[in-house]
Amino acid sequence: MKNYTLTGGGYVKFELGDATDSALTTAIAHEFILCKDSFERFVHYSSLNIMGARDKLTKIRSHDAYTSFLHHLYEFHVGCIKRDRRNLNSLNYQILDRIFNTEVRKLLRNRIHAIENGYAPSWENHISVYQIEVSEEFGAQFRHIRNRTAHVSTKRATPSSELPLAEFYRRYHKFIYLLYYSAQWMWTTKDIEAQNWKSIEDFDLSVQLTGPSPT
Repeated sequence: MKNYTLTGGGYVKFELGDATDSALTTAIAHEFILCKDSFERFVHYSSLNIMGARDKLTKIRSHDAYTSFLHHLYEFHVGCIKRDRRNLNSLNYQILDRIFNTEVRKLLRNRIHAIENGYAPSWENHISVYQIEVSEEFGAQFRHIRNRTAHVSTKRATPSSELPLAEFYRRYHKFIYLLYYSAQWMWTTKDIEAQNWKSIEDFDLSVQLTGPSPT
């Protein structure tokens, strides 16, 4: 097995199955759990909002849950991209923008192909739902939303040239959901307790560290 290479002050290149890949895979799976939890929280609060709850706290919680979902979904896919490339180096944001656009186009083509060839599930949407163009702005706007979640930015309150979250949802949620749904088959952890979460699970506040009795 080839070892990963030390460059630029950190371990960068690696091979599938080595220690770095194992650590990265654990981090990606953990990120997807956080993504799924955020999405389920969004479904809860957005459902309350849709059913008529318009108090500000419900709207804030719905906003927070959706931005958290977008943040974790973005980071999850960045982790997958790095694993595909066998390299932990950070990618240029313009490259990431294009990769996200390309990935959504691929997912749309896959849905269309499945419908046209008769192996789509019975509950699948009409083919016209997927016969749409992916704006070149999608990847960049997805990144902008992620940045506004990761940092305390004035753009969270006044997005300026970026899209407000409500407009991003209206334009792009169908693409976001494709990115989320397509990942579930491979990255949903079916038995969390059986998984080795490495240092993540060491954060166990129920454990009492004991030392020698004082003399």
